[in-house]
Amino acid sequence: MEQTISIEVEVDSLEYNINIIGNISFVVDYHRFFPDEVWSDFVVIILSWWIKSFKGLLVSSMGQTFKFDFMDGTPVVLGKKLDPNHVEMSFEYDSEKREIEFIAICKLEELKNSLLTAAKKVLRAVERNNWGSEEINALRDLTLSLERYPLQ
Repeated sequence: MEQTISIEVEVDSLEYNINIIGNISFVVDYHRFFPDEVWSDFVVIILSWWIKSFKGLLVSSMGQTFKFDFMDGTPVVLGKKLDPNHVEMSFEYDSEKREIEFIAICKLEELKNSLLTAAKKVLRAVERNNWGSEEINALRDLTLSLERYPLQ
């Protein structure tokens, strides 16, 4: 059964001190947050990693898995391409013990759109606050690249 997926970034939580830290999480079926609703992490770096992982999923063969890491290494989300349009997302709190919290089957297009929405939201906040860094420039480039990247 196909599920909805989104990536939520709470713009009001963003703080800049060398890196941009703020609340970021995956949301499945509009109510299931992972790791949780107020997970704070390095949003610019993480979104860059996730865009790279997503682009890897797009060009990979069926069954190949890519990590959607958080900064400290755990928790972790694994994305496995099921077919040209769908990905299986495994949400794990401890990747060494392979303890899967839950699995969601979602559309690649929906994941792409959510990544773009989250990244653009962060980049708009960055511009409003006149923040700048190499990581921000990298996220800007990756966002533009993903926006132009065809699904098939």
